[in-house]
Amino acid sequence: MTVSYNKNSSVPHIANLLTNILIHYPEIATIKLDPKTQVVKFNFYLKNMPQPVKSIEQYLQQSLQTFYYLEKVEAKLYSFLFRQLDYFTIMEYQRDIISLSQKEITLIIALLREEFGVSLITDEDDFQLIDDLTLHEELVSYMLENVKANIELIALRDEGKVVVYNK
Repeated sequence: MTVSYNKNSSVPHIANLLTNILIHYPEIATIKLDPKTQVVKFNFYLKNMPQPVKSIEQYLQQSLQTFYYLEKVEAKLYSFLFRQLDYFTIMEYQRDIISLSQKEITLIIALLREEFGVSLITDEDDFQLIDDLTLHEELVSYMLENVKANIELIALRDEGKVVVYNK
């Protein structure tokens, strides 16, 4: 599927959403938004996995189920996939975009930081400052609410920069 900026005005909006999420959450390595399935995939990189994957997955699932109950969220899809490589592990979090919120992304990050600590690979930049954190969170929340376009984009980090491209 090829989409040009001229033909679809949602591309810049979605690209801004993905860019803002990656800037706000340096723990996220890549984001892939698939409009056909209405699924967003977040990838995180982990080094030196401290525990068996099953116990970590169970902890994350239970935490999310509690969050969904308290927030009255009806999630159609939420799953974790772990791919263990030679030197690190890729954890993919898949979620339906319809009921995903900024609060949930923040919760996932907090859980991963708590569970993995320094094993969670981040792309923190000491010079990267966000003037108004609350405004930034509201912007991400607003953009998440309005992302319903049929555009497949992928955002990733490349040498300290965020790159968004159309698949």
